Amino acid sequence: QAFGLKILNAKHHAVRKLKTEGYQAEIHGNKFWNSSFLIMDHLKRNPPQRALRVLDIGCGWGLLGLYCAKQFNARVTGIDADPNVGPYLQLHARTNQLAMTFEKRRFDQLTKAYLSKFDLIVGADICFWDELAKTVFNLIRRAHTAGVGQIIIADPCRTPFEKLAESCAHAFDHVERIDARLQ
Repeated sequence: QAFGLKILNAKHHAVRKLKTEGYQAEIHGNKFWNSSFLIMDHLKRNPPQRALRVLDIGCGWGLLGLYCAKQFNARVTGIDADPNVGPYLQLHARTNQLAMTFEKRRFDQLTKAYLSKFDLIVGADICFWDELAKTVFNLIRRAHTAGVGQIIIADPCRTPFEKLAESCAHAFDHVERIDARLQ
């Protein structure tokens, strides 16, 4: 249990069952990533002012999006390039009696028109390969142009994320970097 959600670990019988059914994560979607807790904590301290349309990018098991659905009555869509994480997201949605839509999409497939449907974009631990720094930056630029009100990305400060943060600081007026160690 964390942030009002029941989080199943890899040893839980329902998670193991999905693995035996062939849902093996292909792109690091094999567990819940801790950077999601940082965004949950930030949103708890700074709640949105209204019901939201949220896009959870690189959603994995979907717990960050499910938190938004539960705490803010948000309509949430989770996207991930790995279709095998969808059943884990739906398992957590059922376990927590929440609704969240899953779509198999890559970051570069998210057009301005698609992004314009959302008020908030969240992403945790999504900038782990060098090439992702540019890919995620381009996604953020499209989202900004599309009028997305807020984008929150959390990471344990790997080199690609540092490059992303630096690029965003140079390109956009309203970038806030929060160091969790100082909270």
